[in-house]
Amino acid sequence: MKKISLAALTLTTLLAACGGQPGTMPQVSTAPQASTAPALSQSPLSIDPAQIVTTKAGETYVRNQLVVNLRGRSAEALAADLGGQVLDRIPELDVALIGLPAGKDARSEGVRLMREGQVRYAAAQLVQRREAPVKTGQLGEQAVKQVFDQLPQYALDANHMNAQPAWDAGYTGKGVKVAVIDDPADVSHPDLRPNWAGKAFDPATNTTYTKVQDWIDWLDRIDGKLDQKVNGSIDHGTAVASTISSAKDGKGIVGVAPDSKFLPAAIFQPGFVGDYLVARSVIWSVNQGAQVLNNSWGGLGYSPLIKQAMDYALERNVTVVVSAGNSYREEWRNPAQLPGVIASAALDINNEKSGFSTYGRHISVAAPGVDVLLASPLFINEDGTRKSGYTADGGSGYQLISGTSFSGPYTAGTAALILGAKPDLDPYQVRRLMEETADASVGSNAAGFDRETGHGLIRLDKLAARLKAGNMPEKGGAARVKVEIQTPGGYVPGILADAVLEGDGADGAVYGVQTDADGYANFVSIAPGTYTLRVATPDLTLTGGNPNERDSYVGKITVTSGSVLSTVVPLRVVLTKGAVNLNPVDPYEPNDKMEQAAPIKYGDRTNVAYIFGKPRDLDFFSFMGKAGDKIQADVHARATIGGSLDSFLVLRDSAGKKLAFNDDANAQDSSLTHTLPADGTYYLEVSSCTILCASDGDDPAKGQDDDSPFNKYVLELQQLK
Repeated sequence: MKKISLAALTLTTLLAACGGQPGTMPQVSTAPQASTAPALSQSPLSIDPAQIVTTKAGETYVRNQLVVNLRGRSAEALAADLGGQVLDRIPELDVALIGLPAGKDARSEGVRLMREGQVRYAAAQLVQRREAPVKTGQLGEQAVKQVFDQLPQYALDANHMNAQPAWDAGYTGKGVKVAVIDDPADVSHPDLRPNWAGKAFDPATNTTYTKVQDWIDWLDRIDGKLDQKVNGSIDHGTAVASTISSAKDGKGIVGVAPDSKFLPAAIFQPGFVGDYLVARSVIWSVNQGAQVLNNSWGGLGYSPLIKQAMDYALERNVTVVVSAGNSYREEWRNPAQLPGVIASAALDINNEKSGFSTYGRHISVAAPGVDVLLASPLFINEDGTRKSGYTADGGSGYQLISGTSFSGPYTAGTAALILGAKPDLDPYQVRRLMEETADASVGSNAAGFDRETGHGLIRLDKLAARLKAGNMPEKGGAARVKVEIQTPGGYVPGILADAVLEGDGADGAVYGVQTDADGYANFVSIAPGTYTLRVATPDLTLTGGNPNERDSYVGKITVTSGSVLSTVVPLRVVLTKGAVNLNPVDPYEPNDKMEQAAPIKYGDRTNVAYIFGKPRDLDFFSFMGKAGDKIQADVHARATIGGSLDSFLVLRDSAGKKLAFNDDANAQDSSLTHTLPADGTYYLEVSSCTILCASDGDDPAKGQDDDSPFNKYVLELQQLK
């Protein structure tokens, strides 16, 4: 291997909240295949970019793909009722992915199915996009103070995680499999090949690869020739895998758990990635014997599918590690918000929180994540052979890289060290061991927990001493909450309620979930103790509406060590508001034609109205204007009041002639300004982009159906000076 100089390294950065996406329909077998498979573009799980919708809260979902927990119901029968088609199934979760016909919105269809009690949950598939790279500084002098294997790795030295004492004590992750749910890692890399577990997974085609060359050939098909550049769509997963499992063989770098084996599951492929591929990868990883799952990805929103997949792992004693995210702010990100997972924040070379690292009360521990030296994919020579090791001609072999994407796998590797020594520990015990042996002086609270770094920097020397001493934390526990809403007709399940557990004290852990169709919120593998329980229904970013339509509850709940979800008694919470209305009444109907237009005048804001009740609803409002009046009309819809309406607005004169129109002026809400040409009556036409965008508002027949009870809007008309 060629000797490396730090100056030759390429500084490459990717975020923890990686993402990707693409749509069609045939069906895929649920039995994994063991040879060559088609590319993602041929998969029924691809996503049509035209079907991607962004909500008021910034969540991104697929309008025509519905994820359903069937609760024993026939997937084909349900798809037929919806006029759609079954795209795929995950039998372990009793989940199906259903492609919907044009005009149906997965979010509103999902709520309807839940409200009717037909399924355990139904939701649109969430998707992720890759974020912009994190910009960081150069590697500091501390990096060369200690060398592991051949190349300098500051993250593992005595000033940081201090791995050598743990390795010397025999804690190397031997016998532990770690799943890398990420990019399709380059298993041929000389630092990774010795510790590849012998299987790699493409969830888009449900294919398991067992030969290095077959996997590399597949990488080349989906990514193009690797000798063209270091491509982000495989770069990230290679770096993540090397953080955990790089072999300690005197060459290149070494992973924090150098005797662990890794299983790559490739969720990030060209285009977009949806939570269905993630869930399928989680199930595959658990079924292959993974004891730790690393998830260096994330985004906004709540996914009941990801929650169920993570619970599948946790309930089988699999430790789940997630990156906190790189949003630079305090917030919850999916899946870092979920109960039972270990959320990892990123530190810089000075053991201070990185500027980009997402923070909050859900953070568990912190690890290095700025300018860490990790593996990068290898190039292919013109003759088809693969170069080995580092070359200075473009980043082949190794890279400096930054993000909570890499503090996460340092944490996952630590979990592997623990489980190699104590394989019977549950996921909470693994988490708590890290927290109790962390360096609490790191962060803003030298005495203990803080929101920026959790319980502090992982210290493997202290962890090794604790493992040798043998006194382990108590086991985790479980909790269930049953939410009901009292209505004039009786009690109904409180679906889509937000349920949050807050541990007592400044360092009390926080977990958040959403209720299912039966009103249950489940918390798996969490810290024992007393929590404040907060419940509120429903999520207005989904249904739209005003805050006063929500009801809330605050109380206490106790979690017992060793309790499991199947036997714990649920706590019943009764609310009086928040039942989802699937048959709203539009106060302005009928106003589907100009001659039926509802009156509006300057300075008015309408009550909440709906594009609902027919496949291609149009709403007309009339006002009087004078020549020279400069008017502004605004449709407040998905971006401002929530709900599902991507509005479209048209201004017409008294003869029906189109004077102006607008689709998106403010994050998919519509707004237009216009100077009126004459005295007279004018008309504002409100509808959905799905119905009118194809014809710029002229011909609804050229569009698609859009009929959702969450197509809410408020129309405002002003005269500008």
